[in-house]
Amino acid sequence: MTLFKQLLINPNGRDFVVGDIHGNLARLEKVLDYHQFKPESDRLIAVGDLINRGTDSLNTLRLLSEPWFFSVAGNHERMISHHRQALTRRQLTADERRKMASIGAQWLLDAYDSLNEDKWADLITEIMNLISQMPLMIQVGNGPDAVGVIHAELPDWDWYRSVTRLERIKKVKFWDQPRDEPSIESILWGSSQIESLMNGEQNDRRISGIAWVIQGHSVLTTPKRAGNRLWIDTGAYENQPSRGLTIAELGSVLTVTTHFRDLRIRTERFNLTPQPRFHSVLMS
Repeated sequence: MTLFKQLLINPNGRDFVVGDIHGNLARLEKVLDYHQFKPESDRLIAVGDLINRGTDSLNTLRLLSEPWFFSVAGNHERMISHHRQALTRRQLTADERRKMASIGAQWLLDAYDSLNEDKWADLITEIMNLISQMPLMIQVGNGPDAVGVIHAELPDWDWYRSVTRLERIKKVKFWDQPRDEPSIESILWGSSQIESLMNGEQNDRRISGIAWVIQGHSVLTTPKRAGNRLWIDTGAYENQPSRGLTIAELGSVLTVTTHFRDLRIRTERFNLTPQPRFHSVLMS
């Protein structure tokens, strides 16, 4: 098995891509209700960082067991996997504990401290098994209308060359090793492209071989588009009125809706022309 996953066109319903959830399961459920999500026919693909910082990381991660839910890995899943051996053996150092607390993994530390040996062994095995099934790239569909989903930033301006890099790395080997392969590190950690855009540099260069690449990782006030790249992490875990959870419905036009904490809802529609159309409403 490789770190790339292909999803065929959904013949029965709609496909959505959601930004970094970070354990905010209740918020996600409200957003799905608003969009009348039907798990028997629709699918949800996440850009990673399912866990940490929010109030229900474990059950958010457990969505990976649902047949309608898919997610690439984010750097937060990767950071947990970095400590696989120490967590499994209950041998975290003081420095490792501080690092985990700093990334919002107190939920895991609490279980580490409170559960007996058998329950802890069951829990950490479940968590690591769920994380280790996550790919780093997901492609929805085939041909010119296909949509790619990643967490942070592609290492190459060609989608298929990036896929080829991943296919050289076995999934089991990747999740077992404590360090990232340099040739694909940007998929989990990269931010140079969005930083240049936020600094005012206009770069509408497109990723070749794919219609859209949807990604998260970098927190924004609203989704940001450049060429056929779209960033949709709007800070779901931050307790600020201007932060929220963004979800994109796939189609010939991307319908991208941000659900803010102050109950505003902002919808943008993106096609391959430069400017989106949008409107805002107040959630009832």
